[in-house]
Amino acid sequence: MDTTGKKVEETHVEHKATYAAADGIHLHRKLEARHLQMIALGGTIGTGLFVGSGSTISVAGPLGVLISYSVVGILVYAVVTALGEMGTQVPVSGAFGELSSRFLDPSIGFTLGWNYYLQWLLTIPAELAVLGSIPQYWWPDVQAWIFTLICLVLLIMLNLLGVKSFGEVEYWLSFIKIAAVSIFIIIGIAIVCGANRELGAIGFKNWNGANVEGAPVTSALAVMSTFTNAFYSYGGSELIGVTAGEAKNPRVSVPRAIKGTFWRIVVFYLISLLLVGMIIPLNDELLANTDVRTSPFTRVLSYAGIAGGPDIMNVIILISLFSAANGAIFAATRTLQSLAANRMAPTFLVSVTKRGVPLISICITAVFGGFALIGAYVGNGTVFNFLVNILSVSTLICWCCILVTHLRFRLAWRKQGRADTDLIFRAPFFPYFDILGLLIGGVVLGYFFYTAATTPFDIVAHAPYVVGIPLFVVLAVGHKAYMTLITKKFTIGLDPMSVDFDSNVNGGIYENEEDEKIELEENKSVWARIVRVLA
Repeated sequence: MDTTGKKVEETHVEHKATYAAADGIHLHRKLEARHLQMIALGGTIGTGLFVGSGSTISVAGPLGVLISYSVVGILVYAVVTALGEMGTQVPVSGAFGELSSRFLDPSIGFTLGWNYYLQWLLTIPAELAVLGSIPQYWWPDVQAWIFTLICLVLLIMLNLLGVKSFGEVEYWLSFIKIAAVSIFIIIGIAIVCGANRELGAIGFKNWNGANVEGAPVTSALAVMSTFTNAFYSYGGSELIGVTAGEAKNPRVSVPRAIKGTFWRIVVFYLISLLLVGMIIPLNDELLANTDVRTSPFTRVLSYAGIAGGPDIMNVIILISLFSAANGAIFAATRTLQSLAANRMAPTFLVSVTKRGVPLISICITAVFGGFALIGAYVGNGTVFNFLVNILSVSTLICWCCILVTHLRFRLAWRKQGRADTDLIFRAPFFPYFDILGLLIGGVVLGYFFYTAATTPFDIVAHAPYVVGIPLFVVLAVGHKAYMTLITKKFTIGLDPMSVDFDSNVNGGIYENEEDEKIELEENKSVWARIVRVLA
């Protein structure tokens, strides 16, 4: 064996020892191809779209919000395809921290892992804070915290049942969400074309600045200010990377789920927002209201004159938020368990039950979910906006780190003499989409700093700068200082020749990839065919 090959092999042996803990921890691979595809299809449909879309349109205008979501959508597509390539090659649960530790820098991996865990930890109360207020539409005299508590208990019980139950529940919840958005789009098109006789054919009347002040775009800065909600809305797109470690055959199911990302962004977000912006005028007083009971989606059904329309839409929103909170608990617990398995968190967190459930991680995560009860006292809108602002910058940092990690992944892959054609799944337009995504991230981050420097201090509006960014910096610098003290050596980045592509690789429980293809392709039901087209 030549010197280079020997160096790579020796380094891989070291890395296998480092990841030995993770190899001995058995999260069960029970997510089937249909589960992953539905999670990918419905995972991004939640609070940001149903609740926050009205306020973003009121700020940026109907065209402005499309520009904002399209720009962030490009970044999302770059991130998801990059993550799909790495997660398919090295399928591990709670992948972000470990992938960055392997391919970029252990300190970045440590920071990204904890940042991602905290991101989902904050998502849980953000979703639950709104979730508890929806039943008040029907029972206004009942306190919101009672409904929040009931939902939290149900979510904990569901996650304790195991990944198979999670996948099955998410499959049907995603089905309902996708069906609802699809029906909404059909109804919206009908209203725009004149189905409501009182309104007549609306067309683009509400985009005419002569009729509606501020339409169709209020200002460039206003468009950029809506990036926070766009990041929050798209947050969860990368959840497919977290589920890879518990997929039966990630080498088949993950690429299939990833490939439909572009169409999910276009159909579920851009078309829905286009219709809302066409139907509800910018000067509508209720458009900026973040009260879930006056969601723009609910009001569009009212325009359609559908009997019980608001009730139907609020049920859909309730299901969507429950699904989003369920996904947040799943992602948070798997990320924490992965951190522990890779010695980035206390080792007692690594244990799982016979069902493959990280029990201790779920209990710790559930405690933070209880913070949503505070929303009943300080106002759900205040809690929601505060958490959205923190989560937006957290999501941005995570996504940018994933793109940088992907660039290093490919560099190391080629340096070790491996061909791009040997990759199981290749991200399209490499490296251009990675670079474009990083440029978008840099511009948005620059706007965040500009806002902080030019506006009066407000704890809700400035949450990203006083919490999000400093937290990432402190974790990264602190871990690097600790590792320097331990190893007596300061390093930045990993030697491409020392990168480990081989340990922890598990193709799944199927005998071969064809088995899962057969499972998916031989299903002749109408719904299976729709899923195959969309995903």
